[in-house]
Parts: sequence; C-alpha cells; structure tokens
Amino acid sequence: MATSVDYSAADHESPSCYNFWSLFGCEDEKLKQLRIARRRDMLPPWRGLQSLNAEQFYEANESPREFKESKPWNAGLCCRRKARGAALLEEPRSQKEPWIWAPQADENEIDLEWKIVEHELDYESLCRLRAFREVVAQAGLDFHVACRKAPHSKRPGTLLRFLRARNWNQELSLKLLQEALDWRRDYQLEEKLEAWRAEWQAQQSRRVQLWRKYGYIKQIGLDHDGLPIHLHRLSQCDAGGLAREAGDEAFLLYHLMILEDCFEAAQERMLKSGKLITNFVDVYDQGDYGLVDGYLRRGYKAWEPYKMMIPILDKVYPERVRVAFILRCPAVFAIFWRLVEPFVPPATVKKIRIKGYSAKSYVGEMKEFMVESVIPPFLGSDDRALLTTAEPWGGWVPNGGTCGAWLGSWGWRSMG
Repeated sequence: MATSVDYSAADHESPSCYNFWSLFGCEDEKLKQLRIARRRDMLPPWRGLQSLNAEQFYEANESPREFKESKPWNAGLCCRRKARGAALLEEPRSQKEPWIWAPQADENEIDLEWKIVEHELDYESLCRLRAFREVVAQAGLDFHVACRKAPHSKRPGTLLRFLRARNWNQELSLKLLQEALDWRRDYQLEEKLEAWRAEWQAQQSRRVQLWRKYGYIKQIGLDHDGLPIHLHRLSQCDAGGLAREAGDEAFLLYHLMILEDCFEAAQERMLKSGKLITNFVDVYDQGDYGLVDGYLRRGYKAWEPYKMMIPILDKVYPERVRVAFILRCPAVFAIFWRLVEPFVPPATVKKIRIKGYSAKSYVGEMKEFMVESVIPPFLGSDDRALLTTAEPWGGWVPNGGTCGAWLGSWGWRSMG
C-alpha cells in the first residue's frame, strides 16, 4: 500500500525542503542554493539583485514591481497610456470601470488580444511588454519561418510568457524566443504535427496503435477558466517502453500535440471571454498501487525520454504551468524528483504541489482550480476498489509486439 504522507506540509516552493529527503542522503540546502543561484544568474546586473543573500532573494517573485530598480524606467516611450500612468499604478482594481468584453467584427485577433492584455496587466508590466514587442519586431522575428502560419512574435500573451520565463529581462527573453522559433523551424514542427495528427486519426501505424493502447494521459475536464486539464498516470505507465517500441519522435510528437491543442484552446477561450489565460492545470498520479508491477523499474526507464523532452518544453513552451498537482507520492518518489528537479525551471518548481496518498490532503486545493466533478473518482476517494476502474490504464509495453501485449494492457486490471 502506498505510504500516506502529505508532502505539501510547509513549503510549496520545492519538494527538496521536505524532511523525507534526508532518508536518501539528499543535500536539501545545497540544492536549494543551486536553484536560487540559477534564478539570480538570469537577472540583469542593473536590477541590483545579485548582491542579495538567499533569504532576501527568495522573496522575489515574477512581477517586475517587487523591487525598485537602480536604473530608472522610462515607461512613457513605450505605452500609449502615458497620461494615465500614475493613476493606473495607484488606482485599486475595484475602483476601475467594469470590464465589458465586446469585440468588434472588424478587429483582428492580435488587436483583441492586446486589448485583453491592457486590461489585465498593471501599468509597468504593460509598458515592459510593449517595449519587448518593439524589440522583437526590430529583431525581424515577425518574418521568421516559424511565424508564417501562426503570429507567435506578435501575440502579447506569448511574449508575456517568454518575458516572465526570464524574469522580465528583454535580452534573455529575446534570445529564448529566437531559440524557440528556430527550434520550431529546424524541427519542422507544424509539418510533423500535421502528419502526426493524420496518422493518429487513421490509427493504422504501429506506433499510433501502441500509444492508443498503452497511453497514460487523458483529458479529464476543464478548469474554472474553461481550459483543458490533463491527467498523467505516471503511476502505471511504461514511458520508457513506449519510447523504445514507438520511437522517441512519436513520444515527443504525442506530447507536443497535446500542448499545441491546449494553447489553441487557450487562444480561443481568451478571445471569447476577454480574460488573459496562458497557462494550464496538470494532474499527475504517482501512486504505487501495485496493480502494475515494477514501479521503480518503470520510473527509471521513463527518465531517458523525459530528460530528452524537458529542455524542449522549457524553451518552446515556457511558463505554461499554472499549477501541477503530483498526487499520492510514495516516499521513494524523492529519488525520482532528485533526478528531475535540476532540469525544471525554478519558476515552474514553485507551482508544483506534491501530495501524499490521502484524498483529503489535496482535493480541497484542487477544487480551487476545477469543479469537484472533474476530479476522477479514484483520486477523489481513498476507496481502493475504484483503482481497478481508473483510466487510462497504461501497463507494460512488451518487447517487439503488439498483439501479444494484451496482458500488459488489461491483464493487470483483471488481476487487480
């Protein structure tokens, strides 16, 4: 039975702060200092944060208004709301005019998105975003090959994510955006995804049949903002086996298809609701239920394909996580997290909530982001009988075959 431990007890900042790490000889403070150093190094020298000690720096968050800069910021050059600047900084949100979203038929998507951003952001953040947009245009990224089908370089929501990913440093954010667009072009992402979608619908290729049979990711519903929530059943998956039998590219394309679909849904929802929404809620089931054997072995085998994918997600889809719930983590999960955490952006680590087995330790927090009916019954209750009906099932992927894999997909269900 999985250990009933609530790993969220005191600190959502990082699982490395939890006491159970000492059981595995992990150097908590050393890793924490490493993460802080990584965040500090990404900031420009003129912000004056490099000299702060760990405790002082730890208080900084993603907003550019948390610290007063030693170099004055001339916001008037980049924002057409110059005349209202001081008032906007001081005016409480509750006293502003009611937000009525009434898009006109002749307005294009970019203009509509800028209207939404103007309403949602504070004055200084908006000025920085507009200044970054000018830098992006001057760098010629509007004519990048990767922007032919989708105007990534012009969408303020996209630019905002890249700015936040690099702590509002324009130079580093521009570099990251350039790298992301270059990767899209070099990998031929749009073309490969189009071919993969057709292959996925046809269900004829062996790699698609494997993913459909042993897949472990499922959309379970929508969050309070109307965006899709995906459940990742790492508890019972054989990610390493899928990468081995279906190929690394299929592993990557499967995940990228989900991400691209999510961002497309966010774009549609934002333009319909008038609310700036650019990140998502994910749920990860890590429970060692014993219904699929080899928990540790499957976990270690999954490391290689995920290690290949994580840097791509950080570069191409930064700041996509609103919150990630990692549920029913046994104590041994600390070993896996020790491997993964150095590859995860520090800002993302802050959004990860690691929980133990008991449903009451996390259901309340999950309801802040979704209605209770979205939570799968086997996660919303501690009744182990519900585990045998949980989907997707996952299971071991056999070596070299598809038809002989029946036991790996369904045999464990009957045995459970």
